[in-house]
Amino acid sequence: MNTKFLASALVAAIGFAAAPSFAGDNISGEVGYVPQVSSVKSGLTREAVRAEYLQAERNGTLPEVGEGADIGAVATAKSTLTRDAVRSEAVYAVRHGLLGGGEV
Repeated sequence: MNTKFLASALVAAIGFAAAPSFAGDNISGEVGYVPQVSSVKSGLTREAVRAEYLQAERNGTLPEVGEGADIGAVATAKSTLTRDAVRSEAVYAVRHGLLGGGEV
């Protein structure tokens, strides 16, 4: 029993000692991958970039990002339904078998 404990402790110690050798300078998480660093300087100030972003946000011209944006699932039109109306439609669809499932 004592030798099993000693052997497992030795294996664990060797594993902990070898772990830092895998880290290296790899920030991205991919082994052996070093991301390219851009050396292009921007001519815009921070305030100019922020102003452009806020203007695009007000105009609704920001690109779609996040889950589903790459497959076109993000709707660009604004909904006219209230939160309660959407919830009641979802409850109706689930109760009548119109949806496959999920949380409501």
